[in-house]
Amino acid sequence: MKNEQNEEKEEDIHLEKIADNTVNHKYMFRICLIGNSCVGKTSLLARYADNSFKESYANTIGVDFRVVTLKYKDIIANVHIWDTAGNERFKSITINYYRSSHGFLYVYDIASKESLNNLDMWIHLTNENCGTNAINFLVGNKSDLEKEREVTKEEGEEFAKKYDLIFIETSAKNNDNVDKLFEYFTYKLIQYYQKNKDKYIVNSPENLDSFSQFANLEIDNKKSGCQC
Repeated sequence: MKNEQNEEKEEDIHLEKIADNTVNHKYMFRICLIGNSCVGKTSLLARYADNSFKESYANTIGVDFRVVTLKYKDIIANVHIWDTAGNERFKSITINYYRSSHGFLYVYDIASKESLNNLDMWIHLTNENCGTNAINFLVGNKSDLEKEREVTKEEGEEFAKKYDLIFIETSAKNNDNVDKLFEYFTYKLIQYYQKNKDKYIVNSPENLDSFSQFANLEIDNKKSGCQC
């Protein structure tokens, strides 16, 4: 991942995960995992939030989420991570969440060129409904599938440059770069809004209510059969 000039080196960035999500925080950030079904969005979220991994998950219905609280130096951020469905029929639901997001993680499967190509559509959709956010990442997931790779790192980097995204490859299965992804994203958000305090909008209770309505969705027990 690239750093801007005058920012700390990645190896010098340390964020502490706090178990109590109700602790007083300076920032509340909402970030969305975006991309096709079966690229591993649910796996990334489960690995980071719960340190768990399964070979297959039920397809996400609408939106699922986790709340993680992170501390950087003396700044505490409450981070809502939204796992949005990649199925076309849930677009009317997921679009509502784009509008109040502080940033996006656009995820593709390195073993599926189609999943990268389709991100053009997902990026257009989020820009159309949210505008251009300050911090957005491109995530090449399933780096453990090196033998099945269809997207080279260079192709990922070129795609990231096209849309001014920060690029990283991850493996939810092997837990490679997963902590680094979410913690560096949070760090970048903190840095941006520290410098642009006027652009930070505190989330309203009304938005929280609309977000929470999907928290208790009953997930279909039928497994999708994909490595999500």
